[in-house]
Amino acid sequence: MQDERDVEEYFENLQEFKRKTMQDQVVRAKDNLRKILLQHKTTDKLVLLLKMYEEEDEAYKELVTTATLFYQYLLQPFRDMRELAMLYKMEILKSLEFEELGPRRIAVLEKEAEDWRKRAEDAVSSIQDITVNYFVETSKALAGMLKQMEEDKRRFGQASWASAAPRLEKLKFMLAKETLQLMRAKEMCLNRRKEDIRERMRGLADRSEGTDTVDQLELRYYEAQLELYDVKFESLKNEELLLVAQIDTVRRQIKELKEEVVYYDTCEDPEELQSLAVMGGSQRDTSRPTLSKLNRRLQQLETKRGSICARRAYLRNKKDQCVDLHEEKHREAQHSEEQFIQHHAVQLKREQRKQEEEKRKEWVDQERERTLSRLRSFRERKQGQYVLKTPGSKTAARSPQLLTPPSPCPSSV
Repeated sequence: MQDERDVEEYFENLQEFKRKTMQDQVVRAKDNLRKILLQHKTTDKLVLLLKMYEEEDEAYKELVTTATLFYQYLLQPFRDMRELAMLYKMEILKSLEFEELGPRRIAVLEKEAEDWRKRAEDAVSSIQDITVNYFVETSKALAGMLKQMEEDKRRFGQASWASAAPRLEKLKFMLAKETLQLMRAKEMCLNRRKEDIRERMRGLADRSEGTDTVDQLELRYYEAQLELYDVKFESLKNEELLLVAQIDTVRRQIKELKEEVVYYDTCEDPEELQSLAVMGGSQRDTSRPTLSKLNRRLQQLETKRGSICARRAYLRNKKDQCVDLHEEKHREAQHSEEQFIQHHAVQLKREQRKQEEEKRKEWVDQERERTLSRLRSFRERKQGQYVLKTPGSKTAARSPQLLTPPSPCPSSV
Protein backbone atom coordinates (compact mmCIF):
# COMPACT_ATOMS: atom_id res chain seq x y z
CA MET A 1 0.00 0.00 0.00
CA GLN A 2 2.80 2.40 0.86
CA ASP A 3 4.54 1.69 -2.46
CA GLU A 4 1.32 2.41 -4.38
CA ARG A 5 0.90 5.71 -2.54
CA ASP A 6 4.49 6.66 -3.32
CA VAL A 7 3.94 5.88 -7.01
CA GLU A 8 0.76 7.97 -7.09
CA GLU A 9 2.48 10.89 -5.38
CA TYR A 10 5.37 10.59 -7.84
CA PHE A 11 3.09 10.80 -10.87
CA GLU A 12 1.09 13.64 -9.30
CA ASN A 13 4.27 15.59 -8.67
CA LEU A 14 5.45 14.85 -12.21
CA GLN A 15 2.19 16.12 -13.72
CA GLU A 16 2.29 19.22 -11.54
CA PHE A 17 5.90 19.85 -12.59
CA LYS A 18 4.98 19.51 -16.26
CA ARG A 19 2.02 21.86 -15.86
CA LYS A 20 4.17 24.42 -14.07
CA THR A 21 6.86 24.19 -16.74
CA MET A 22 4.39 24.74 -19.58
CA GLN A 23 2.77 27.63 -17.72
CA ASP A 24 6.19 29.26 -17.28
CA GLN A 25 6.78 28.92 -21.02
CA VAL A 26 3.53 30.78 -21.70
CA VAL A 27 4.54 33.51 -19.25
CA ARG A 28 7.95 33.88 -20.93
CA ALA A 29 6.31 34.11 -24.37
CA LYS A 30 3.99 36.88 -23.12
CA ASP A 31 6.90 38.74 -21.55
CA ASN A 32 8.86 38.51 -24.80
CA LEU A 33 5.95 39.94 -26.79
CA ARG A 34 5.44 42.70 -24.23
CA LYS A 35 9.14 43.59 -24.38
CA ILE A 36 8.99 43.98 -28.17
CA LEU A 37 5.89 46.17 -27.92
CA LEU A 38 7.66 48.48 -25.47
CA GLN A 39 10.50 49.01 -27.97
CA HIS A 40 8.18 50.70 -30.49
CA LYS A 41 8.30 54.05 -28.71
CA THR A 42 12.07 54.32 -29.15
CA THR A 43 11.96 53.50 -32.89
CA ASP A 44 11.69 56.48 -35.25
CA LYS A 45 12.41 54.89 -38.64
CA LEU A 46 9.75 52.95 -40.49
CA VAL A 47 12.28 50.45 -41.85
CA LEU A 48 13.33 49.44 -38.36
CA LEU A 49 9.69 49.38 -37.32
CA LEU A 50 8.84 46.95 -40.13
CA LYS A 51 11.61 44.62 -38.96
CA MET A 52 10.25 44.93 -35.45
CA TYR A 53 6.81 43.96 -36.76
CA GLU A 54 8.32 40.75 -38.13
CA GLU A 55 9.85 39.99 -34.73
CA GLU A 56 6.52 40.78 -33.12
CA ASP A 57 4.71 38.36 -35.43
CA GLU A 58 7.21 35.63 -34.57
CA ALA A 59 6.75 36.33 -30.85
CA TYR A 60 2.97 36.10 -31.24
CA LYS A 61 3.30 32.79 -33.10
CA GLU A 62 5.45 31.47 -30.28
CA LEU A 63 2.87 32.63 -27.74
CA VAL A 64 0.06 30.92 -29.65
CA THR A 65 2.07 27.70 -29.93
CA THR A 66 2.99 27.52 -26.25
CA ALA A 67 -0.50 28.56 -25.12
CA THR A 68 -2.08 25.95 -27.39
CA LEU A 69 0.15 23.20 -25.98
CA PHE A 70 -0.51 24.32 -22.41
CA TYR A 71 -4.28 24.51 -22.76
CA GLN A 72 -4.39 21.26 -24.71
CA TYR A 73 -2.58 19.67 -21.79
CA LEU A 74 -5.17 21.13 -19.42
CA LEU A 75 -8.03 19.94 -21.63
CA GLN A 76 -6.84 16.37 -22.08
CA PRO A 77 -8.05 14.92 -18.72
CA PHE A 78 -11.51 16.39 -19.19
CA ARG A 79 -11.68 15.11 -22.76
CA ASP A 80 -10.74 11.64 -21.53
CA MET A 81 -13.38 11.84 -18.82
CA ARG A 82 -15.99 12.96 -21.35
CA GLU A 83 -15.20 10.06 -23.69
CA LEU A 84 -15.12 7.57 -20.82
CA ALA A 85 -18.41 8.81 -19.38
CA MET A 86 -20.14 8.67 -22.76
CA LEU A 87 -18.78 5.15 -23.36
CA TYR A 88 -20.02 3.84 -20.01
CA LYS A 89 -23.36 5.55 -20.48
CA MET A 90 -23.84 3.93 -23.90
CA GLU A 91 -22.93 0.51 -22.50
CA ILE A 92 -25.45 0.90 -19.68
CA LEU A 93 -28.17 2.01 -22.08
CA LYS A 94 -27.47 -1.02 -24.29
CA SER A 95 -27.75 -3.30 -21.27
CA LEU A 96 -31.06 -1.71 -20.30
CA GLU A 97 -32.40 -2.07 -23.83
CA PHE A 98 -31.32 -5.59 -24.80
CA GLU A 99 -30.87 -7.52 -21.54
CA GLU A 100 -33.59 -8.94 -19.34
CA LEU A 101 -33.01 -7.46 -15.91
CA GLY A 102 -34.87 -7.26 -12.65
CA PRO A 103 -36.32 -4.04 -11.25
CA ARG A 104 -33.52 -3.58 -8.71
CA ARG A 105 -30.82 -4.04 -11.33
CA ILE A 106 -32.63 -1.64 -13.66
CA ALA A 107 -32.80 0.99 -10.91
CA VAL A 108 -29.08 0.58 -10.17
CA LEU A 109 -28.12 0.87 -13.85
CA GLU A 110 -30.32 3.91 -14.37
CA LYS A 111 -28.66 5.60 -11.41
CA GLU A 112 -25.21 4.76 -12.81
CA ALA A 113 -26.19 6.12 -16.22
CA GLU A 114 -27.34 9.35 -14.61
CA ASP A 115 -24.06 9.62 -12.68
CA TRP A 116 -22.01 9.14 -15.86
CA ARG A 117 -24.17 11.71 -17.64
CA LYS A 118 -23.45 14.26 -14.92
CA ARG A 119 -19.73 13.48 -15.13
CA ALA A 120 -19.79 14.03 -18.88
CA GLU A 121 -21.60 17.35 -18.42
CA ASP A 122 -19.08 18.46 -15.79
CA ALA A 123 -16.23 17.57 -18.14
CA VAL A 124 -17.85 19.56 -20.96
CA SER A 125 -18.27 22.53 -18.60
CA SER A 126 -14.59 22.42 -17.67
CA ILE A 127 -13.61 22.19 -21.35
CA GLN A 128 -15.68 25.28 -22.14
CA ASP A 129 -14.18 27.26 -19.25
CA ILE A 130 -10.62 26.39 -20.30
CA THR A 131 -11.42 27.30 -23.91
CA VAL A 132 -12.64 30.72 -22.76
CA ASN A 133 -9.38 31.27 -20.86
CA TYR A 134 -7.35 30.39 -23.97
CA PHE A 135 -9.14 32.87 -26.21
CA VAL A 136 -8.88 35.53 -23.51
CA GLU A 137 -5.08 35.20 -23.64
CA THR A 138 -4.80 35.30 -27.44
CA SER A 139 -7.30 38.13 -27.94
CA LYS A 140 -5.58 40.19 -25.24
CA ALA A 141 -2.23 39.78 -27.01
CA LEU A 142 -3.71 40.78 -30.37
CA ALA A 143 -5.44 43.78 -28.81
CA GLY A 144 -2.10 45.00 -27.44
CA MET A 145 -0.42 44.56 -30.83
CA LEU A 146 -3.20 46.40 -32.64
CA LYS A 147 -3.22 49.27 -30.16
CA GLN A 148 0.54 49.73 -30.49
CA MET A 149 0.38 49.67 -34.28
CA GLU A 150 -2.37 52.30 -34.33
CA GLU A 151 -0.17 54.49 -32.14
CA ASP A 152 2.70 53.96 -34.58
CA LYS A 153 0.46 55.01 -37.46
CA ARG A 154 0.04 58.51 -36.00
CA ARG A 155 3.80 59.12 -36.23
CA PHE A 156 4.06 58.54 -39.99
CA GLY A 157 2.43 59.98 -43.07
CA GLN A 158 -0.10 58.24 -45.27
CA ALA A 159 2.32 57.61 -48.13
CA SER A 160 5.04 56.11 -45.95
CA TRP A 161 2.54 54.07 -43.94
CA ALA A 162 1.19 52.37 -47.07
CA SER A 163 3.77 49.59 -46.72
CA ALA A 164 2.52 48.76 -43.20
CA ALA A 165 -1.21 49.13 -43.95
CA PRO A 166 -1.75 45.46 -44.96
CA ARG A 167 -0.41 44.27 -41.60
CA LEU A 168 -2.73 46.65 -39.75
CA GLU A 169 -5.70 45.28 -41.69
CA LYS A 170 -4.54 41.74 -40.96
CA LEU A 171 -4.29 42.48 -37.23
CA LYS A 172 -7.81 43.91 -37.19
CA PHE A 173 -9.08 40.81 -38.96
CA MET A 174 -7.24 38.45 -36.58
CA LEU A 175 -8.42 40.31 -33.47
CA ALA A 176 -12.04 40.33 -34.62
CA LYS A 177 -11.85 36.62 -35.45
CA GLU A 178 -10.25 35.69 -32.13
CA THR A 179 -12.68 37.83 -30.14
CA LEU A 180 -15.59 36.30 -32.04
CA GLN A 181 -14.43 32.83 -31.01
CA LEU A 182 -14.13 34.08 -27.43
CA MET A 183 -17.69 35.40 -27.49
CA ARG A 184 -19.01 32.13 -28.90
CA ALA A 185 -17.25 30.20 -26.14
CA LYS A 186 -18.77 32.55 -23.55
CA GLU A 187 -22.16 32.09 -25.18
CA MET A 188 -21.86 28.33 -24.72
CA CYS A 189 -20.99 28.82 -21.04
CA LEU A 190 -23.99 31.11 -20.51
CA ASN A 191 -26.33 28.66 -22.22
CA ARG A 192 -25.00 25.97 -19.92
CA ARG A 193 -25.62 28.19 -16.89
CA LYS A 194 -29.18 28.88 -18.05
CA GLU A 195 -29.80 25.17 -18.48
CA ASP A 196 -28.50 24.47 -14.97
CA ILE A 197 -30.82 27.11 -13.51
CA ARG A 198 -33.73 25.68 -15.49
CA GLU A 199 -33.00 22.19 -14.15
CA ARG A 200 -32.92 23.50 -10.58
CA MET A 201 -36.23 25.29 -11.11
CA ARG A 202 -37.78 22.06 -12.40
CA GLY A 203 -36.50 20.23 -9.34
CA LEU A 204 -37.97 22.87 -7.03
CA ALA A 205 -41.29 22.71 -8.88
CA ASP A 206 -41.39 18.93 -8.40
CA ARG A 207 -40.66 19.27 -4.69
CA SER A 208 -43.01 22.27 -4.36
CA GLU A 209 -40.62 24.28 -2.18
CA GLY A 210 -40.86 27.93 -1.16
CA THR A 211 -41.33 30.76 -3.62
CA ASP A 212 -38.31 32.70 -2.33
CA THR A 213 -35.86 30.20 -3.82
CA VAL A 214 -37.77 30.14 -7.10
CA ASP A 215 -37.71 33.94 -7.26
CA GLN A 216 -33.95 33.96 -6.68
CA LEU A 217 -33.44 31.42 -9.46
CA GLU A 218 -35.64 33.46 -11.79
CA LEU A 219 -33.55 36.53 -11.03
CA ARG A 220 -30.34 34.61 -11.77
CA TYR A 221 -31.86 33.29 -15.00
CA TYR A 222 -32.80 36.82 -16.01
CA GLU A 223 -29.27 38.09 -15.28
CA ALA A 224 -27.78 35.23 -17.31
CA GLN A 225 -30.14 36.06 -20.19
CA LEU A 226 -29.11 39.72 -20.16
CA GLU A 227 -25.45 38.72 -20.09
CA LEU A 228 -26.12 36.39 -23.01
CA TYR A 229 -27.66 39.27 -24.96
CA ASP A 230 -24.55 41.37 -24.28
CA VAL A 231 -22.32 38.54 -25.50
CA LYS A 232 -24.42 38.20 -28.66
CA PHE A 233 -24.12 41.94 -29.25
CA GLU A 234 -20.35 41.62 -28.89
CA SER A 235 -20.36 38.69 -31.33
CA LEU A 236 -22.26 40.75 -33.90
CA LYS A 237 -19.85 43.61 -33.33
CA ASN A 238 -16.87 41.39 -34.08
CA GLU A 239 -18.60 39.86 -37.10
CA GLU A 240 -19.04 43.40 -38.38
CA LEU A 241 -15.39 44.18 -37.63
CA LEU A 242 -14.41 41.13 -39.67
CA LEU A 243 -16.45 42.43 -42.58
CA VAL A 244 -15.11 45.96 -42.12
CA ALA A 245 -11.53 44.67 -42.25
CA GLN A 246 -12.29 42.79 -45.47
CA ILE A 247 -14.12 45.82 -46.90
CA ASP A 248 -11.14 48.07 -46.15
CA THR A 249 -8.82 45.59 -47.85
CA VAL A 250 -11.00 45.39 -50.97
CA ARG A 251 -11.37 49.17 -51.12
CA ARG A 252 -7.62 49.59 -50.83
CA GLN A 253 -7.08 47.11 -53.67
CA ILE A 254 -9.65 48.90 -55.84
CA LYS A 255 -7.99 52.23 -55.13
CA GLU A 256 -4.58 50.84 -56.02
CA LEU A 257 -5.93 49.48 -59.31
CA LYS A 258 -7.58 52.77 -60.20
CA GLU A 259 -4.51 54.81 -59.29
CA GLU A 260 -2.10 52.46 -61.01
CA VAL A 261 0.23 54.43 -63.29
CA VAL A 262 2.08 52.96 -66.27
CA TYR A 263 5.40 54.60 -67.12
CA TYR A 264 6.81 54.41 -70.68
CA ASP A 265 10.32 54.97 -71.93
CA THR A 266 10.93 57.80 -74.34
CA CYS A 267 10.72 56.85 -78.01
CA GLU A 268 10.98 58.70 -81.33
CA ASP A 269 9.29 56.24 -83.65
CA PRO A 270 5.49 56.86 -83.95
CA GLU A 271 4.84 53.20 -84.71
CA GLU A 272 6.64 52.17 -81.53
CA LEU A 273 4.61 54.73 -79.58
CA GLN A 274 1.41 53.34 -81.08
CA SER A 275 2.39 49.78 -80.13
CA LEU A 276 3.08 50.91 -76.56
CA ALA A 277 -0.33 52.58 -76.44
CA VAL A 278 -1.93 49.32 -77.58
CA MET A 279 -0.04 47.43 -74.86
CA GLY A 280 -1.18 49.93 -72.23
CA GLY A 281 -4.78 49.56 -73.40
CA SER A 282 -4.50 45.78 -73.21
CA GLN A 283 -3.16 46.05 -69.64
CA ARG A 284 -6.11 48.23 -68.68
CA ASP A 285 -8.45 45.71 -70.29
CA THR A 286 -6.91 42.89 -68.26
CA SER A 287 -7.31 44.90 -65.03
CA ARG A 288 -11.01 45.53 -65.66
CA PRO A 289 -12.14 41.96 -64.81
CA THR A 290 -10.16 42.15 -61.59
CA LEU A 291 -11.75 45.50 -60.79
CA SER A 292 -15.26 44.24 -61.49
CA LYS A 293 -14.57 41.15 -59.38
CA LEU A 294 -13.43 43.35 -56.49
CA ASN A 295 -16.54 45.51 -56.87
CA ARG A 296 -18.77 42.44 -56.69
CA ARG A 297 -16.87 41.26 -53.64
CA LEU A 298 -17.31 44.68 -52.04
CA GLN A 299 -21.05 44.61 -52.74
CA GLN A 300 -21.37 41.16 -51.18
CA LEU A 301 -19.54 42.30 -48.05
CA GLU A 302 -21.74 45.38 -47.75
CA THR A 303 -24.84 43.16 -48.04
CA LYS A 304 -23.58 40.93 -45.24
CA ARG A 305 -22.90 44.00 -43.14
CA GLY A 306 -26.48 45.16 -43.69
CA SER A 307 -27.80 41.78 -42.53
CA ILE A 308 -25.71 42.10 -39.37
CA CYS A 309 -27.32 45.48 -38.69
CA ALA A 310 -30.77 43.87 -39.08
CA ARG A 311 -29.82 41.06 -36.68
CA ARG A 312 -28.54 43.62 -34.19
CA ALA A 313 -31.84 45.52 -34.33
CA TYR A 314 -33.80 42.29 -33.81
CA LEU A 315 -31.59 41.33 -30.88
CA ARG A 316 -31.98 44.78 -29.34
CA ASN A 317 -35.77 44.44 -29.54
CA LYS A 318 -35.58 41.03 -27.86
CA LYS A 319 -33.43 42.45 -25.09
CA ASP A 320 -35.80 45.39 -24.58
CA GLN A 321 -38.74 42.98 -24.36
CA CYS A 322 -36.86 40.90 -21.79
CA VAL A 323 -36.07 44.00 -19.72
CA ASP A 324 -39.69 45.23 -19.96
CA LEU A 325 -41.07 41.86 -18.87
CA HIS A 326 -38.68 41.71 -15.94
CA GLU A 327 -39.51 45.27 -14.88
CA GLU A 328 -43.23 44.55 -15.16
CA LYS A 329 -42.83 41.43 -13.07
CA HIS A 330 -40.78 43.39 -10.56
CA ARG A 331 -43.50 46.05 -10.37
CA GLU A 332 -46.16 43.38 -9.88
CA ALA A 333 -44.12 41.78 -7.13
CA GLN A 334 -43.59 45.16 -5.49
CA HIS A 335 -47.31 45.97 -5.76
CA SER A 336 -48.28 42.62 -4.27
CA GLU A 337 -45.76 43.18 -1.50
CA GLU A 338 -47.23 46.61 -0.78
CA GLN A 339 -50.73 45.12 -0.71
CA PHE A 340 -49.53 42.41 1.61
CA ILE A 341 -47.90 44.99 3.88
CA GLN A 342 -51.07 47.10 3.85
CA HIS A 343 -53.29 44.10 4.57
CA HIS A 344 -50.87 42.96 7.20
CA ALA A 345 -50.96 46.42 8.80
CA VAL A 346 -54.79 46.35 8.96
CA GLN A 347 -54.73 42.86 10.35
CA LEU A 348 -52.06 43.90 12.82
CA LYS A 349 -54.19 46.82 14.01
CA ARG A 350 -57.15 44.49 14.48
CA GLU A 351 -55.04 42.08 16.45
CA GLN A 352 -53.64 44.92 18.56
CA ARG A 353 -57.16 46.23 19.28
CA LYS A 354 -58.30 42.74 20.16
CA GLN A 355 -55.31 42.25 22.43
CA GLU A 356 -55.99 45.60 24.13
CA GLU A 357 -59.64 44.64 24.72
CA GLU A 358 -58.59 41.28 26.09
CA LYS A 359 -56.04 42.97 28.36
CA ARG A 360 -58.68 45.47 29.57
CA LYS A 361 -61.17 42.71 30.24
CA GLU A 362 -58.52 40.70 32.00
CA TRP A 363 -57.60 43.75 34.11
CA VAL A 364 -61.26 44.34 35.04
CA ASP A 365 -61.65 40.70 36.01
CA GLN A 366 -58.49 40.84 38.05
CA GLU A 367 -59.62 44.03 39.85
CA ARG A 368 -63.05 42.54 40.57
CA GLU A 369 -61.47 39.37 41.90
CA ARG A 370 -59.06 41.42 44.00
CA THR A 371 -61.92 43.53 45.44
CA LEU A 372 -63.99 40.48 46.29
CA SER A 373 -60.97 38.90 47.89
CA ARG A 374 -60.43 41.97 50.07
CA LEU A 375 -64.08 41.96 51.12
CA ARG A 376 -63.95 38.31 52.09
CA SER A 377 -60.79 38.81 54.10
CA PHE A 378 -62.33 41.87 55.79
CA ARG A 379 -65.44 39.91 56.84
CA GLU A 380 -63.35 37.07 58.17
CA ARG A 381 -61.25 39.40 60.35
CA LYS A 382 -64.13 41.56 61.72
CA GLN A 383 -66.75 38.84 62.19
CA GLY A 384 -68.84 39.46 65.42
CA GLN A 385 -67.67 43.02 66.02
CA TYR A 386 -70.13 44.69 63.74
CA VAL A 387 -73.74 43.82 63.00
CA LEU A 388 -75.06 44.79 59.74
CA LYS A 389 -78.45 46.41 60.31
CA THR A 390 -81.09 46.51 57.68
CA PRO A 391 -83.84 49.15 57.42
CA GLY A 392 -86.46 46.57 58.59
CA SER A 393 -84.64 45.93 61.86
CA LYS A 394 -84.49 49.66 62.59
CA THR A 395 -88.32 50.09 62.33
CA ALA A 396 -88.87 46.99 64.48
CA ALA A 397 -86.71 48.50 67.23
CA ARG A 398 -88.62 51.76 67.18
CA SER A 399 -92.21 50.31 67.31
CA PRO A 400 -92.24 49.09 71.04
CA GLN A 401 -91.32 52.55 72.20
CA LEU A 402 -94.37 54.01 70.47
CA LEU A 403 -96.87 51.52 72.05
CA THR A 404 -95.60 51.68 75.69
CA PRO A 405 -97.06 54.63 77.70
CA PRO A 406 -94.67 56.95 79.40
CA SER A 407 -93.96 56.13 83.04
CA PRO A 408 -95.00 58.75 85.67
CA CYS A 409 -92.37 60.87 87.13
CA PRO A 410 -91.57 60.04 90.80
CA SER A 411 -92.88 62.49 93.35
CA SER A 412 -90.51 64.34 95.42
CA VAL A 413 -90.66 63.87 99.11
